[in-house]
Amino acid sequence: MYALVWDEVAKVELRSLRAFHRRNVLATVHDQLRHPPQLETSNREPLRQALVELPEGTWELRIRGAHRVFYRVEGRTVSILRVILKGTETIEDALRKGTRSWPAKHSP
Repeated sequence: MYALVWDEVAKVELRSLRAFHRRNVLATVHDQLRHPPQLETSNREPLRQALVELPEGTWELRIRGAHRVFYRVEGRTVSILRVILKGTETIEDALRKGTRSWPAKHSP
């Protein structure tokens, strides 16, 4: 089993979600990332190239609806880096949009 470590930015983004979506994200992360988080599936895949807005992210987990979780794996630890609502935007645009809406104390 892998340990899940939430980055402070991801915690803020998770708290900003409506309760229904927050529960869905948490359940999916726990179901999908606690066991072989580097096993590629239809909803979990490695990023093809580094993201400008999140260069440390190496994997993407798609969650029912339009949410995305970006993470990296080091040993037996999964670091949850970001939780975004992608919608119809590109990933880079959705990541950028999320950083503009944070309070100053949570800016990266």
